Amino acid sequence: MIKRNVQAGFTLVEILVVLSIVGVLASVMLPRISFYFEPSSAVLQRCISEASDMALSGIPVRLSVKTEGASSRGFITAEGLVRKEEEDNSLSKFLGTDKVRPAVTEWQRIKMRNLPDDDGWKFEPEMIYFFTDGSCSPTKITQAGKNVLERDADEYVLTVTGYCAKVEK
Repeated sequence: MIKRNVQAGFTLVEILVVLSIVGVLASVMLPRISFYFEPSSAVLQRCISEASDMALSGIPVRLSVKTEGASSRGFITAEGLVRKEEEDNSLSKFLGTDKVRPAVTEWQRIKMRNLPDDDGWKFEPEMIYFFTDGSCSPTKITQAGKNVLERDADEYVLTVTGYCAKVEK
C-alpha cells in the first residue's frame, strides 16, 4: 500500500485572491465611513436653527465667541435667559404669606447639540440674540481655520429672519 502525503488547507494563490478582494472592498468603503468632513456652513446653519428653535420655545438665546489671548477669534458659546432660582427657606414662604417677588432672570450657559466645535469664529457685533418672536439680531459671521489669512476667511450674513447665507467673494 502506498501512502500519499495529502494535507488539507488553502494554497498560497487562494489566500492571495481572498486578501486582494478584501483589500479592494476596504479601499472602497473606508473613505465613506471614516473620512466624512462636514463644511462649516452646514454646522453653522444647524447651530442657528437650534438656537432659533429654542428661542421660539420660550428661552431667549444669545451666541457669543469665547476668545483666548489677544485673538479676536474663538469658539462659539451659547447662553439662555433663564429664571434664577433663589433659595428661600423662610417660614412665610412655607405658609404662603410672603409677597410675590418679580421673576429674576439671568444669562446662563446652556447646552446645544449643534455648536461648532472648531475655533476661528468671529461675530460683528460680538453677540447674536435670538428672540422669542422668531427674529434674531443681524450679524456678520466669519470663520477662518488654522493658517488661513483674514482676507481668505469664510464670511456669512445672518439676517433678522434667521436666514444665513455665505458671502461669495
